[in-house]
Amino acid sequence: MTRAPIQNISENLFLIDLDLPLPGFRRFISTWVIKADDRAIVIDPGPCTTVPMACDALKGLGVKGIDYILLTHIHLDHAGGCGDLIARYPEPTVVCHPQAVDHLADPERLWRGSVKALGDLARTYGEPTPINSEKLCPGCDIQWKGYRIEALETPGHASHHMCFFLEDIVLAGEVSGVRIPSGNPPYRRPATPHPFQPEVALRSITKVIEHSPKRICYGHYGIMDNAVSMLESAREQIELWLDIIERRRDKGLELDEEEILEEILSMDPGVRSFHQLEPDIRERETYFIKNSIRGMVGFIRAQPQS
Repeated sequence: MTRAPIQNISENLFLIDLDLPLPGFRRFISTWVIKADDRAIVIDPGPCTTVPMACDALKGLGVKGIDYILLTHIHLDHAGGCGDLIARYPEPTVVCHPQAVDHLADPERLWRGSVKALGDLARTYGEPTPINSEKLCPGCDIQWKGYRIEALETPGHASHHMCFFLEDIVLAGEVSGVRIPSGNPPYRRPATPHPFQPEVALRSITKVIEHSPKRICYGHYGIMDNAVSMLESAREQIELWLDIIERRRDKGLELDEEEILEEILSMDPGVRSFHQLEPDIRERETYFIKNSIRGMVGFIRAQPQS
């Protein structure tokens, strides 16, 4: 097994890459680790299939025990491996959204829904194993090794989404979408799968902005210093994509995914570097952009025309 790359973000904060054996799925899925001595907090442990990779990286960091696992949400690429990680490190308390508790304790419905939505991609992530409900702490703030970590419910990307605040950092999951290192400016896009409720997602972004974080750690991918600016841009990007789709509807145009994609690529500066992405990453991003478009189209179709 190839050891996962580890990035030392700051003194006690690390990013571990969890690359999948799929074209384009590199430097995309990661787990965040806060370390103090030989103890750790893990944020979004990743899918089942990458747990051995994550454990090998934790060993390389000198981690002997995990005290907490924080889940921004329970989609398979973020939390599917949580149960398997606990099988290897049995001590942690799992902090999650209150709506996530039942799905983590009995993930069969989550698994079936994921396979229906994602097909073979879900199977590549792997089927999650149940977590003892006694280990689950819904929405709680924690004190750990001199750190205070605040949990904030931020539904939008998912109804069970949370963000976590550590000093001047927000561990943001997908509250503000996806950011991929690329050209200039960095590529970024919304993550708005069906069913999408814009007012809920935008309100959550505003709640995070009100905490005035300086740095933002993305679930996909990496860290940026200008957190508030990135969050404001994410809000504007959602509004732009919705406006593009709504104007097409009001003009009587087909809400065709390919045509909407081309219009977004021509109008949104956030995806300006799309064509600079490597071909396999561009193919991956085309899949996920269309997934976000479908969420927005579903919302627009349900709204009355002005």
